[in-house]
Amino acid sequence: MILRLSHLISQSTPSYGNKDRIIIRDNSSIKKGDTANSSCWIFSNNHIGTHIDSPNHFSETGKKIQDIPAGDFFYNVVSLVDIPCTNGVLIGINDLKKVEELIDINVELLLIRTGYENYRTENKYWNDSPGLAAELADYFRDKFPALRCVGFDFISLTSWNFRPEGRISHRAFLCPEDDKKFLLVIEDMALLATNNKINQVIVAPLFVEDGNGGAVTVFATIDTNSRS
Repeated sequence: MILRLSHLISQSTPSYGNKDRIIIRDNSSIKKGDTANSSCWIFSNNHIGTHIDSPNHFSETGKKIQDIPAGDFFYNVVSLVDIPCTNGVLIGINDLKKVEELIDINVELLLIRTGYENYRTENKYWNDSPGLAAELADYFRDKFPALRCVGFDFISLTSWNFRPEGRISHRAFLCPEDDKKFLLVIEDMALLATNNKINQVIVAPLFVEDGNGGAVTVFATIDTNSRS
């Protein structure tokens, strides 16, 4: 079975801080007598909806999306863990240790499901959202050396309640010091529908000039005969 793990892009897509919007309007319309349908899509921010952060998001010298080899967007060892959240807590090492045994030691993509997707139509989704603590970046690198990307079902790596920590977290994941490997981040994912073992994930970003991140379509193949 193949699932889409990215949300539909729409004019109701929530944004971090509730300050950005996506506008979709007709350029031409068959219903209005034109020969074809075409649309105008306006993103007031490229970091909105299901999207990926590249190192250039928090470092002027960090890699941009177009600098990352295409093969790095294919993940053949994927682990999904559940860390339920009902408010904007900061998820740290102690939370991951509780589910550590469920993570493949060779994991390339780690998906963290909190259930916060259930609040996506509410203000709570952006103004009381979970986040990942900066300490997790080195924890992931040490425990899972093959890890290249972390994705989750809340609006940003930065919790609205812990914004200073969130800025540190972004730098720790995306542009660490001492020549450590960067970890890509996929925010605002759709994870509720997958309860089975994920065999492969393909992340398809938009390749845009000077890409510090942007919208992605995420596909997963799952084994319907094996529960995760």
